[in-house]
This record gives sequence, structure tokens and C-alpha cells, in this order.
Amino acid sequence: MNREDGIREKALQLGYEDCGIIRVGALAGYRDKLEERISRIPMGEKIYGRFRGYADPSAANPAIKSIVVAIVPGYRYNVPAEFDGVYGKAYMFDSRTDENAPFFRIRKEFAAFLESLGLKCTLGEGHGIPAPARWAAYQAGLGTIRRNNFFYTEKGSHNRIEMLAVDGELELIRDVKLKDCSESCGKCIEACPTHTLCAPYTMSMIGCISFQTNLSATMGMGVPSPEMTEQIGGRLYGCDACQDACPHNKGRWTGGEEFPGLDALAPSMRPENIMKASYDEIGGTLGRKYWYIGPENLWKWKLNALTVMMNGYREKYAAPIKLGLEDANENVRNFARSVCSRLGIEH
Repeated sequence: MNREDGIREKALQLGYEDCGIIRVGALAGYRDKLEERISRIPMGEKIYGRFRGYADPSAANPAIKSIVVAIVPGYRYNVPAEFDGVYGKAYMFDSRTDENAPFFRIRKEFAAFLESLGLKCTLGEGHGIPAPARWAAYQAGLGTIRRNNFFYTEKGSHNRIEMLAVDGELELIRDVKLKDCSESCGKCIEACPTHTLCAPYTMSMIGCISFQTNLSATMGMGVPSPEMTEQIGGRLYGCDACQDACPHNKGRWTGGEEFPGLDALAPSMRPENIMKASYDEIGGTLGRKYWYIGPENLWKWKLNALTVMMNGYREKYAAPIKLGLEDANENVRNFARSVCSRLGIEH
């Protein structure tokens, strides 16, 4: 068994679904795809221009010669019924900052194995190396990118792509052959609540509910328009609509395992409790796991909670909604007033 095959064998032993290895130069084609995306959507430069450096991570770190790409299976966890369609599944089962999660430990064990082979392994700062994960997995032959822009393996799109950069010249290209999307299928496009997925492979990130409920605050777009507020519906953090509608995901979510710590976190994830919590409490619970909302924008959590309670109003929500009227953050206060006015809650 050569070194590349040994690396894949170890990845499978650790629990990854599959593993391939690409030379860093294989990422170059990402640049053309990115420029095409930038040219096709409004505000393309502002939204996607910052990702140009992803096409060559070795420019910032010359030690990077190859990238080991491994697939983390997310579909094996049980989805809590009360949060299905409320929190995006990819976020609920993200292990990158969750020390209780199996793949938080596995990632480090895999890196240690690569080091034991005499390779210098780079995991990247924060949440991974600055490289295009879906493009890397595609170049590694691990699956395909479908019309909803998500990466699919034989098990569907509910996965996370792990990238570990190494200083050795390695290559292991898999040959996973998947049936193409039907030209007549538009289920993902039809399912998009905001219609931002408007054509195959075409969307503007700022119109996506996942972006609107987390990263928008970082880009100064934290208060959604009335139309967007209605389209968000009962989604508090993230959106799975286009993936759930995809025929290639039908029957792929197997479940069977409990994700560590999710039951204990559940009370903090409920919208009424978010309104009752202090910002320190939100930062210590939700902020640690759902890290796309940074510590400087924790008010966004209350905005999201107010949106969900407004769109699915029940009498028990009146009191927590009114808590927003006295919130320390002006955005929350103003939004709570508009919610009370819309629902006829005395304030």
C-alpha cells in the first residue's frame, strides 16, 4: 500500500465517508468559476471578491503542496423534531468548534497521523484552511456539485468537507460517478423561499436565508426587509429548503446517532428563551456552537427569535416578544416594536 492509499485507509478507519488528495494547483480552476459568479449577480464583487485568494492557498503559505480532502458524514445524526426546519442541519452537526463532537477529536487524530508520516500538516486558523472546499472535493473525484450549488457524494449533500493541507507532493483522485441532475428538474429552484436560487448554479448569497440569519450582520445587513422577514418564516438559523427538495437527497438521511451536547443546548435554542437570555448567556451557549454570528453581533440572535415568533405567533410568545422592547440593542428594540404593532400586542 502506497502512502496515499494508506492515508485514505486511515480516514475510513476514523469514520470519514471517503478521502482523496489533490495537488494545490488543482484549485486554479476555481478562479474562473468565481469570476463568473461575480459577474452574474448584483453586488458580486462585494460578496465574493474576498474569496479570490482561495484559488491558491500556497501564495500565503508556501509550505502547502497538497490538500487531503475528507468527507464528514452529517446524515447519521438524529434531527430533533422541534428544530427540524428551524436550524439548518449542517450547523446543528458542525464539529469544528464543538469539543464534544466526535469529528472535533477525529480531525486532530487524522492530522497527527499525517504528521507521523513525516508530513507537515496545516489545519488553518479558526475553522479551516482558506480554500474552496466544494471545488477541492470535486477535483478529488469524491462526488459532484449539483444545480443547487451543494456538493454531493453517493450519500447525498448532507456532509461537511474537511481539508488538511500538507507539505508533500501527494495525489489520490477518486472516481465517484454520480447520475447528473435532470435538465428538466427544478425542484431546488422551486423550493427556495427567497427565489435567490433563480437558475441552476446561480444564486446571490445575500438573498439566501442561511446568510440572512447569520452572516448578514457581519456585512452590515443584519435587519431584514419586511419581505425577507416573511420569507424567513420559522427558520431561526440556516435553511435546508433546496437540499430537502432535491431528489438526490431522498432517503439519504439515515439518523440513528445522537449528536453530543445537542439535548443540553436545546433550551437555549428556543426562540422564547433567546429573548430571556442575556447577551453573555447567548455568547456562552449559542455563540460558541453557532459561530457564524460573531460575539459583536449577538443581538442578531434576538432579531432571529423575534422573526420566528412573529411568523409562527402563539399566545405564549407575547411576553418574550415584549422583552425586546427594553433590550440594550437599538435594532432589537425597533424590531420588537414593529413586531408588536404587526401582531396587535400592546406596547
